[in-house]
Amino acid sequence: MNNVHIIVGEDDYLVQQAAKKIVGDGVGLELVDSATSSNADAQLRDIDAALASYFAPPFLDPRKVTWWKNVGFLPGAKKGGEGAEKTSEEVKGALLKFAETLAKGNLPDNQHFVLTAPALLQTSVFAKTLVAAGAELIAFEKPSNEFAAAQQALKRVMDFADEMGLLFAPEVEKKFAEKVGLDTRTIKNELEKLRDWIGGEMRPVTAEDVEAVTSQGPGIETTPWQVTDPVTARNAEAALAAAAKMEGQNGYPIMMTTILEKHFRSLAELKDAMERGKLQGNYFGMPPRSQSFALKHLPKWSLVELRTARVRFMKLRERCVTANADMTAAVAIEIIRACKGTT
Repeated sequence: MNNVHIIVGEDDYLVQQAAKKIVGDGVGLELVDSATSSNADAQLRDIDAALASYFAPPFLDPRKVTWWKNVGFLPGAKKGGEGAEKTSEEVKGALLKFAETLAKGNLPDNQHFVLTAPALLQTSVFAKTLVAAGAELIAFEKPSNEFAAAQQALKRVMDFADEMGLLFAPEVEKKFAEKVGLDTRTIKNELEKLRDWIGGEMRPVTAEDVEAVTSQGPGIETTPWQVTDPVTARNAEAALAAAAKMEGQNGYPIMMTTILEKHFRSLAELKDAMERGKLQGNYFGMPPRSQSFALKHLPKWSLVELRTARVRFMKLRERCVTANADMTAAVAIEIIRACKGTT
């Protein structure tokens, strides 16, 4: 059953692009869309429709592709909030029978079956049954942490920009990525807007272009490095502006003091290694982008200043844990004190 393809991932753009490579020009395409199938009756109908299409060979067209898309009720699918309907036992049983049926089948060369979904538990019986029978599984894994996700998004920004012939002025690609966020479709759409904005001008994209044209991405949140980068550069104003966007998050004072204490510890270790001529490779596990940025700005700091800042944020975190009052202002004061070099 090499002509059965399961494509899974939360990034809808990547999933659809992978599916379209199999679908091709759409000749002989039959769609079963489960985007709105939120109850058992609709889900069972979709399973039956997908099976019916699977068993129907090409008629007049030279090839046939069944695309069962937006299947949000596979094993491992995330459920909604309180009150959301869970996948019924009847649907779970129907899905397993569906997998067993496909596993016994063998499509001709001119017929393909594509299933796309936001999530699938790869250790589930459903997944194992299909994969063991030869189905292709393409899974776009979610990055393991915020830094990895941001790095992945930045790479896609640069890859898409290269395809479009766009060139960014120094550091502007980071500003764009931070504003647009992690969603691949949004990244591409916003880059297309920049391309149209610049038109035939042969010049790099500037920060002013990004500010004028680019829209804030869906669900975009401030990332830790938007605070730690300006702190490293001793830019108190930019650090405070970025930190202010995070202040509404639950436990902000503890979270921010933890981030900055760890950051100053890494900077101090890096500074010490640099002064002793012991700096080699990716020192103390600091991400390459952060290390490169830190090395550029470390001459602005003395080792004593870095160690002092680390101790101050460590003590402030201890106060935040036990304090009954809001410590947001105290965090801002400590950021200013560290960046400005005041005592």
